[in-house]
Order: sequence, then C-alpha cells, then structure tokens
Amino acid sequence: MRFGIFDQTEQPGGVPLGELYENRLYLAELAEQLGFWGYHKSEHHLIPLDHGPSIGMFLAALAQRTATLRLCSLVHILPFHHPLRLVEEICMLDHLCGGRFEFGFGKGISAPEHDLWGLDPAEASDRTDEMIRLILAALQCDGSFDWAGEHYSFADVPLQMSPAQRPYPPLWRPGTLDKAAELGVSTMVGGPTAVVHESIRRYRSLEQPGIGGGHRPNVGVIRKFVVAPTDAEADELGRRAWATYTHNLGMLFRRYELAIPNDPTLGGDYELAKQLDVAVVGSPSRVADHIAELEQDDGVEYIVGHFSFGDLSHAEARRSLELFGEHIVANHPNHSGDGATAGEPVERCGR
Repeated sequence: MRFGIFDQTEQPGGVPLGELYENRLYLAELAEQLGFWGYHKSEHHLIPLDHGPSIGMFLAALAQRTATLRLCSLVHILPFHHPLRLVEEICMLDHLCGGRFEFGFGKGISAPEHDLWGLDPAEASDRTDEMIRLILAALQCDGSFDWAGEHYSFADVPLQMSPAQRPYPPLWRPGTLDKAAELGVSTMVGGPTAVVHESIRRYRSLEQPGIGGGHRPNVGVIRKFVVAPTDAEADELGRRAWATYTHNLGMLFRRYELAIPNDPTLGGDYELAKQLDVAVVGSPSRVADHIAELEQDDGVEYIVGHFSFGDLSHAEARRSLELFGEHIVANHPNHSGDGATAGEPVERCGR
C-alpha cells in the first residue's frame, strides 16, 4: 500500500502568491517525510482553483526540496502546450528530480479556459490524441525528428535531449477508465467504495501494454480528506471548504452560463460528497476505518489524498496531513513509501 497527495494550488483567499507557493512546497516536503510515495499537481488557468498553473515550474522547485517523492503532473493539458517545448520540459524535469517524474496528460474539462486562450474546445480531443503520440515519439528519438499530422508538423528537428527514465517517464491518463486501461497507463478512480473496487477490477480486466513503456500502471483512489481531532471539527472544516471549492471551480462556468462536465463539486452538495466518499472527513479513527474499507479489496494499492482545498488554511491542511501521516501512513502494516515505481525498477540515464 502506498499513499499520495494531490494539489491544485487553490487560493484559499487573499494569500500572497509567494506565501501560497511556499506553503504548498512545505506540505509536499512534509508528505515525503511522513512516508508518502507520490505528489500530483493539476493544471487550470484563470481561476482561483489553481494559482500555480505552470506544473513544470512548480515541480522543478519541488524537485530541489525532495529526494524520494514521485512528482506527477495530473495533468498537463496538452492543447495548452507547444509539443516540442513540452518534450524539452519533460526531459528537464525528469533529470532535475533524478528520474522521479511521471507525466499525466489530458485535454482539460473547461471549455472557457480554452476559449479565453484562443483555443478551439472542439479540437481538444483530437489535438490531445495526436500530441501524446508526437511527444512519446520525440522522447524516444535520437537525432532528427519529423512529424506530419493533422494539427502539428515538424521536419528535421535536431532533438538533443532525452529523459532520465527510458523509454520515457510513467504516464497517467485520468478521467476515462477504459481508455487508460487500453493505453496501459496509470489513472485515478473515485466514488463510493463499492464503485472503486469495481472500477479497479474493470481496469485490470481491460489492461493492455499500450503505450505504458514497460512501467506497471497504478490505479489510484482519490479522496478529499479532512482530518481533525474530532469528527465534529473535521465536518465543520469540510463543509466550509467545500463551499469555497465549489465557488472557485465553477467561476468561469458561471460567467459563461455553462454546465460543469461531470461536476466534481456535485453542485456544491457537501452532504452528497460525503455520502459518495468524494470527501472523507473525521477523526483519525474515522478516516482509518474508511481506509480499511477500501482495503477489503486487495486491488487497492494506492490512495491519494487532497488535503488543501477550498479555504482550508495552511495550518488546517498541515494538521490534517500530519494526523493522516501519524495515524494511518505510519501505522499501516503494508505501507511502502519508497520512490520506485511499484513492481518495476526505475532505469536512470547518466546517474
């Protein structure tokens, strides 16, 4: 069993950016010290849900502050990036962290973010599908690179860089379980415990080698956790934070009067979020009971917690993370917190 942390660098309200970044770097460092295996960073633009929208820049800073934590993008929104620049960034990140980088990719869920950047949301899926093929080909290219596609075209590009992990870092594709299994890449699942168990079984039944590059894919179980000394205090914090999270995520959708696809906020319904195990709040013993329920199916190997969301303060998120680490991670009989990909040694170049 391994544990991870997810972060969107959400603005809790009025925190100066420098302080916000330092707080989140600190929490990631703390997670490593507590025995967490991975750190996952999202990408959103133009909303307070993500005030650290450059994944590469943030992970580069985190690479210098950690030693074993796997550093994962979840996800790079591919249409927002130039493919060759992103190839170079992947190579840099993988070497800066000593072969600990994992590359998550997707098209993004927010049409307004695409529109405001001058991108056509209708092209997002096709661009993403082409771009991931382009990126993986470029990461394996030794010398001159050519590509002729529908959206991107390059001729005789002298690529000079390659990643530390070969053929490329492990890949993540959340959002579409069947597609991730077909591609043979890691993904995240959520929802009630019974749904999680069924999702993992389905993934393993459909899993193909795909584009996984020989890395064993992870199926992470993601939850928003609020841990406090008592159930009542955790519930009060969770309710308050959920309202702010709902406001921040929906800002652009409200501006353009659009529905949120597969609304992660559940329409702002905090009680429903608890009922569906999207948010798990309570005392350490209450949260430990939930972890035990998840582990009734031995397919659950990786649990990822989102500890900083909504308007939770740095002190509140830190206490929640510390309690989780002390009472759950440290006491778990099968805990594995090393920085190696499960089941596979990490191959490094020039190290």
